[in-house]
Amino acid sequence: GGTELRDRAIQKFFDDAKGDALVLNKWFTVQALADLPDVLDRVKELTKHPDFTLSNPNRCRSLISAFTMNSAAFHATSGEGYRFVGDILMELDKLNPQISSRMGSSLIQWKRYDADRGALMKAELERVATMKPISDDLLEILSSALK
Repeated sequence: GGTELRDRAIQKFFDDAKGDALVLNKWFTVQALADLPDVLDRVKELTKHPDFTLSNPNRCRSLISAFTMNSAAFHATSGEGYRFVGDILMELDKLNPQISSRMGSSLIQWKRYDADRGALMKAELERVATMKPISDDLLEILSSALK
């Protein structure tokens, strides 16, 4: 079926990349932006992929930032997309505060969304803001968003 074809195409894309960093970044991005009901689960699995690391800013952006641009998945009414990004921010902040603060901006527009999504986004901001330790960069972004 369609799933098998998709998986084969994604595997071929990966194999054809032959380890080329720029092509692999695209490989991660294509999957993070997919219009699929299970895209969040797939992105979570991709964070465990041997070619993925939070310590590589470009790789991190290619998967995590791309996921935040996948509106249907990131803004799912369950709030799971926000929780996932919050969890990533908490890990990432220990490695690269500049990148975590940039990614934190995906949650700061909470006032622009409907009440339910806005409340979920704000709750995630508050949860991440209480993390100890937290970088000055990320705390500044989150604190100004919560004012």
